Amino acid sequence: MSMRTTPGQPWFKLRWLIDPRRPRVDWLHADEWVPSGSRHLYEWAKQGLEATFETLEPGSTVLLPSYVPGGVTWAALTAGLDVRYYPVAKDLTLPTAEVAERIRTVDPDAVQFVHYFGFVDESLDELVSVARARSALVIEDCARGLFARDRQGRLLGSVGDVALYSLHKTLPVPDGGLLVSRREPLSKPRASPAKLRSAARHVVGSVLARSPVSTGSDRQIGRSAEQSVDAVAPARNRAEPGALTRRGLARCDPDVVRSKRQGRYRALRELLVDCDRVRVLSGDLHEGACPFGVAALAGSAAERAEIFRALRDADLPCEVLTWPPVHRHRAAREFTGARVLRSRLLVLPTHQQLSPAAIGRMAAHVSGESPPDTGSGADV
Repeated sequence: MSMRTTPGQPWFKLRWLIDPRRPRVDWLHADEWVPSGSRHLYEWAKQGLEATFETLEPGSTVLLPSYVPGGVTWAALTAGLDVRYYPVAKDLTLPTAEVAERIRTVDPDAVQFVHYFGFVDESLDELVSVARARSALVIEDCARGLFARDRQGRLLGSVGDVALYSLHKTLPVPDGGLLVSRREPLSKPRASPAKLRSAARHVVGSVLARSPVSTGSDRQIGRSAEQSVDAVAPARNRAEPGALTRRGLARCDPDVVRSKRQGRYRALRELLVDCDRVRVLSGDLHEGACPFGVAALAGSAAERAEIFRALRDADLPCEVLTWPPVHRHRAAREFTGARVLRSRLLVLPTHQQLSPAAIGRMAAHVSGESPPDTGSGADV
């Protein structure tokens, strides 16, 4: 038996509760899987981000991508920072010259780069150099990039001063955020009671709150996609993850996670790369990649809504990340690339607990074909 949240992310299996062994999360302390630095586990990654922003003086300027979760902006505002934006192209890449000019013009105290869905932009090193020339704190948002390496073989999060990972987005745990810092001392999370009963209640509440919803309009799709911890202001109560999360983390073998994600991603991308209804944005695999899923751009907002409903009705994974601006709305909406992504981007998670048989069904639904009847999409 397992506790599921949505079909788009791994889930904790309740049978793990009866394991008498003390959970050990060895990979958390291994430089092979986590970049070097001071490592802290929080209940949510947004709490680590807020702690990072609090190392800056109130009124300092932080430069964020125009396509970014609302929780990131709220963390900066909560810390009293001045939020500005830089452009993101509609293909999820960074227009290097424009972003570099924006960094030089704004002269920020911190710049945050998002590694969308486990892949690094080719211009990252150049843009980090520009930010460092302005003495800016460089934050790498690796929320969906745990265990992933770039084409140079570096773990995501190895280049900047701070790296953040949202563990529940890629591993079978109900919560968990990992922060790695190589520059500023950060406030540590407090220890949380290791009570499995309270942890189990948390998972049940998460299941009820995040169960898949079939929606009838793109506006409703946007609302359902935003029902997540990314869309709300950060909580001030910074706790460590509970016992349930630690048991889930201890069950993870990074080698297995990465291998399974690669196989599912490769299969789905190959099926969709020539699909007329979407344009695949995420690239081909390289050694060391640990992809979150296939990112694709639908031809229109209406087509995205149709694909989203078909996949969710079939209990198959699909995410619509509208990520509307929550501050300086007019300035944020001036970036056309982010506007296109909010209305047309689809993300098709290919996590390690997804059944390989589900890949063909996912591709068929996206293509508008009749999917094969292969049963559940879950590899349980």
